[in-house]
Amino acid sequence: MPGITFASLCNRYSGQTGLVVGRGPTRFRYEELRAGAGPIFFINDAVSQEKWIAPNRPAFFFAHDSSMRCWLSETNRRSVPVVIVDQPETGPANFRGRGLVIGPDDPILRPLPEYVSYTKGGPFASAEILSRTREEIREAGQLFTSNGTIQPLLHFAWYVGCASLKLVGCDGFSGIGYDMRLENRSLSVQRNATDIRIKQDEVLRKLSLPAEHLGTIPHRIGTILEVRVTPARRASFIAWSESVIRLWRSFGCSEMSVTDSIFESGTSWLSGTWPRIEACSDCLSSDAYKALVLGAHPFLSGGFDTSFKVAHRAVLIDGE
Repeated sequence: MPGITFASLCNRYSGQTGLVVGRGPTRFRYEELRAGAGPIFFINDAVSQEKWIAPNRPAFFFAHDSSMRCWLSETNRRSVPVVIVDQPETGPANFRGRGLVIGPDDPILRPLPEYVSYTKGGPFASAEILSRTREEIREAGQLFTSNGTIQPLLHFAWYVGCASLKLVGCDGFSGIGYDMRLENRSLSVQRNATDIRIKQDEVLRKLSLPAEHLGTIPHRIGTILEVRVTPARRASFIAWSESVIRLWRSFGCSEMSVTDSIFESGTSWLSGTWPRIEACSDCLSSDAYKALVLGAHPFLSGGFDTSFKVAHRAVLIDGE
């Protein structure tokens, strides 16, 4: 049985600065977790670094996937698990996997001295839940969920009263794996880090929750849009790609180009380079980008059909 409840944590740490520790590469020295007194929130295998925090510091552990059950059942773990109990499956449609627990009565929860449970389903739609008050969230026991574990964590940090956050290892660098100093007990693989970062920034903005990234590695970010175009739509594609390039440039992107396949596949690539991931995130989360690239633009009307497909990815392309 849980020793604490979701409802009891509403605004408990009002006005304090929370610290979120993720798994991404960082220059942050984990020994520095000894400092500070506000609540700390660990994502997945990053909970291995709870060894550095003071015994009386409030600590929470977030995970969504079954691979993290190794940490949920860890007898020496002292961070309180915050468990989603209505998500028996996780991941995108093309990569579904088991959730951390199969439901509120999952046997793995029984021996835990304490845990906090929440749901993604409830009275509030995804589009409105981030505008609800803490008291409404308390009654619903519901948190916002999206494409990563960090989004409900951020909502929870706001719910417990954090006035600001510091983020470690949450930069969203795709393609370079996890911080090598962290134990990967779950044997999990990094996926969609930049997409998660974009949604993470959106959540912070909607909650009006200031956040500072610590230990960020110097970097540039490359973005690629892959588009499959039929000959009949070639002229529309050229005009569309020019609009994308203008939009990217307005957010600070450089080294932009359009490359066509040497084969008869009808595939083209738009690429560009961002000076920092913040610029990439700001652009890719903007209403202008969503209208132009994610389906509302006439060129893309009807969804991702056989005439074209659009994808984007960002990778760390330079570091020191």
